[in-house]
Amino acid sequence: MSYHPTVRAAALSLSFVLATTALQAQRPATATRTLTGSVRSLDTGEGIAAARITATGTSLGTTTDEHGHFALGGLPARRQPIRISAIGYHPITDTIDLQTTDREVIVRLRAVVVELAGLETTARARTTPAQASTLIGADELAQRRGQTLARSLEQVPGVAVIQYGPSIAKPVVRGLHSARIRIMNGTVPQEGQQWGAEHAPEIDGFAANEIEVIRGAAGILYGSAAMGGVVRVVPRPLPIGHGVAGELQVNGFSNNRQGAASLRLEGGGVDLPLLADLSWRAQATLRGAGDARTPAYYLPNTGFTEADWHVAAGIHRGWGRAGLAFSHFGTTLGQYTGAHIGTVDDLERAMADPIVAETFSRTITRPSQEISHNLLTATGTVRLGTATSLDLTYGYQYNNRNEYDSRGFAAATPRPAFGLRLITHSVEAKLHHRLSDQVRGTVGLVGLRQGNLSRGRSFLIPQYRLYSTGIFALEQYTTGALTVSAGLRHDTRWQHAFQYGAPVIISPDDIRSWAGLSGSLGASLDLGGGWSIASSVSRMWRPANINERFSRGVHHGTAQYEIGDTALDREQTLAVDLTLRHVDDRMRLELTAYRNAIDDFIYLRPRDPVQTVRGAYPAYQYMATDARMLGGEASIQYEPTDQLMLHASGTLVRGTDRSDETPLYDMPADRLRALVRWHGEGGDRMAGPYIELGTTLVRHQARVPPSLVHPLPGDGYALLSLGIGAARVQLLGHGVELGLDVRNLLDTTHRDYLSRYRLFVDDPGRDIVLRMRTTFGTLPI
Repeated sequence: MSYHPTVRAAALSLSFVLATTALQAQRPATATRTLTGSVRSLDTGEGIAAARITATGTSLGTTTDEHGHFALGGLPARRQPIRISAIGYHPITDTIDLQTTDREVIVRLRAVVVELAGLETTARARTTPAQASTLIGADELAQRRGQTLARSLEQVPGVAVIQYGPSIAKPVVRGLHSARIRIMNGTVPQEGQQWGAEHAPEIDGFAANEIEVIRGAAGILYGSAAMGGVVRVVPRPLPIGHGVAGELQVNGFSNNRQGAASLRLEGGGVDLPLLADLSWRAQATLRGAGDARTPAYYLPNTGFTEADWHVAAGIHRGWGRAGLAFSHFGTTLGQYTGAHIGTVDDLERAMADPIVAETFSRTITRPSQEISHNLLTATGTVRLGTATSLDLTYGYQYNNRNEYDSRGFAAATPRPAFGLRLITHSVEAKLHHRLSDQVRGTVGLVGLRQGNLSRGRSFLIPQYRLYSTGIFALEQYTTGALTVSAGLRHDTRWQHAFQYGAPVIISPDDIRSWAGLSGSLGASLDLGGGWSIASSVSRMWRPANINERFSRGVHHGTAQYEIGDTALDREQTLAVDLTLRHVDDRMRLELTAYRNAIDDFIYLRPRDPVQTVRGAYPAYQYMATDARMLGGEASIQYEPTDQLMLHASGTLVRGTDRSDETPLYDMPADRLRALVRWHGEGGDRMAGPYIELGTTLVRHQARVPPSLVHPLPGDGYALLSLGIGAARVQLLGHGVELGLDVRNLLDTTHRDYLSRYRLFVDDPGRDIVLRMRTTFGTLPI
């Protein structure tokens, strides 16, 4: 393998930290606390047996007895995050104040029939999911938050990031992204022109309480957009207890001098006529950044601003619960100016001698994007019996995207060169049922209506109207150590692309419809001793998107000329994976291998640059071929002592064009990540101190198609990261969580294969991130 020389520095640094932490682990223990209480059903009030109580950030945990009672001792004297979960109930994560005394709590969980794809792999439940999945909890997510939501997922095995500069990124799961990865914003599928590789999810990263990544085809519950996997962005549950509380998070980033702040207020027990015990939440987030910097130069016009807010309210009754939420996401993004060039000769020169800046600037000029996304969600759950419930969801989304050109006839006009207005209505009804102690499942019906208006001066895709419906069933049977699941889904889609006529481009009036079946079969077997094995096989299909069939023009966000093909029809995949897991008090291990064969796989194939009236751009043609993806993921976490944690994970993907056995375009390079972390108990003024050192090794991507129009970056690279912080530091009489992270510690020059600006410039260099989080008020869980 070809790695950067900093691998040696990474190994030496890891060795130093291991030696240091071994000595620090010998310190005398400080005061400890005990948390006692009971876990009960919110609907019946009865105690829940075998519920799991876990102290986040430690190896401590316990389960409830047959009456729902528990006692968890040895906890550090601090504000301790606690997670409570049980099979058949929504989990709860909250922070308990143990700084001065022991505590007793009563926890009430809301009942729900567990869906197979939504089971978390680390809850030590009696059954394990057939598919590989990773859950990032609230506290871990707070430490991972970067400049985009996708950046928070980079450390998940099987996940890479495709990026357009420092502010635009989206997840790549097992080599697939965009229209093949379903992103769930709460209970609603995110619909924001996600077909564009540079159209990052319009979701406030600070609003996410947990993020779950389901790797592999998961179309039974989530539809054809889940051919590659699912990213579930889970908001914080509305509070149940009485009181008012809040949280303030502030982040600072040195590389692009970004400042970010998010404030959340929430309460419960509001007594209103007909709406007694109303729960509510309000949150607002602001971000602002300037030009990003590589180790040698600044990237001009890569700053951004962002303003997000959301409000939510809900009620709980004996019959169930209901809620209403509204969120707004708004951002203005600069686009790297060096990718928008006047002539083909200038384009070649820009690749050889990039356009850069020597000084920092916060000014955002053209080319740029202005994006807003509004989401209204109405949800309700009706209990139809002790083991049956009905979930109802309605979502309204309005996505407004404007892209402004820096060249040609559109450079000096306030009208965008490319504008989209996407309006989506979605409905879903899911009936959860339990036929016996062994059989449970979900049946559902979904519908969607979507319309797009293209209002810019230039053509890229036509205006269209789309309707789709789906009906599905997923059943799970458990007997002893074996759990088997089977699902079937039927989807239909009708789409009308309206005629577009212009002096240069003519797009025909087109009406198409598709229909088809998807199916899945999975099984997991508990082998005893903390070992289990699981496997799944899925058959899915996906109709060609509007952009894949009708694109014709400059896509300003990607700085490339895209050409569609109206003959493209549908993709069909047959995916198989096998996962081996081990969980005990000290170690968690997961090994996964998979094979994904996709017939008529649609991809962008590079071709010669195109000269337009607005400049010269690299050109890409949508084409279809039969593809095969083989890969594997591995992760291990080992805690040799209560203070020391070692983690490593690796990912590889082999994408192949089956027609000629050549590599596919844009497959992620092999990655290996390693991390060592020491955490202590601390004292009165500082609780839960920690230090961690990590490295990311990325291999040179040698598996590229034999004929490329433009050269690609050659070397692999290694990045170091360092983090220090504490769960609580006393500042001005108030407890504050503090963290300082240094990413790309050695300021290594590199270009990632999935960076769309790799043809022009290096990726950003060292970034020092300061994080602060504090809570206030009282709101019992």
